[in-house]
Amino acid sequence: MPTRPAAACCTPLLALLLGIAACRPSPAPTTSPATPARASSSGAPAASETSTEAAWEPVADEDGVAVSSRPSDSSPLPVFRGVGVVEAPLLVVLAVITDADRHDEWIFSCSDSALVAQTSETTGVVYNRTATPWPVPDRDVVLDSEVKVLDAEREVRVDFTATVHPQRPAEDGVVRMTYLVGHYHLWADGPQRTRVEYQVDSDPGGRLPTWLATRGTREMPLETLKGLREQLVRTQGRYDERVAEFRQTLLGH
Repeated sequence: MPTRPAAACCTPLLALLLGIAACRPSPAPTTSPATPARASSSGAPAASETSTEAAWEPVADEDGVAVSSRPSDSSPLPVFRGVGVVEAPLLVVLAVITDADRHDEWIFSCSDSALVAQTSETTGVVYNRTATPWPVPDRDVVLDSEVKVLDAEREVRVDFTATVHPQRPAEDGVVRMTYLVGHYHLWADGPQRTRVEYQVDSDPGGRLPTWLATRGTREMPLETLKGLREQLVRTQGRYDERVAEFRQTLLGH
């Protein structure tokens, strides 16, 4: 993963669910964490592409963000997916998503975040903690994160998976999540617009009230993508060096 620029950090991840679960698009991508959607010649996901897994069920469509979920094969909670368009170039969006030290500024319910280790130009280890309402214990997770360039500046994906790391042992009073798989999938929707898919399949561990799990399935993707939009506005112009770094290290020019 690229090194951290001034006033920024790196590596992607995903704040858990304190929700925690997955989402889906409208006329956009329909990918699973393991299988990216086939892009059309315009760079957007092919409309005919459909998931081979359980059908996605609509959960919400608000402020231009479409949220859906489906049963998980690995967790009692559903997978959630959210898709929306943000008004920023793809590499700028990537810069914000991979600034791990600032995830707590925009990812829903994220109360602590940090880059734990930079393992390469495209990979790193990230820590995220999700605040939950009392008396439910907070959840946290350590994630392996990887940036994958699928089509130059037209399509990029950030995959993340729960892992362990000696610098971030489990803490007393916080439930450590041991299963979480997800991604941010980005498609250029023009020079200044990017379509973003945010998807997560996770097991929060411990006992989680039904109302809280239900809220997480809807609010986590919806509020996270809305938060991403706001963060892009707040940080406009601050990631120019990081974008230039991406062009050199990820794209080779």
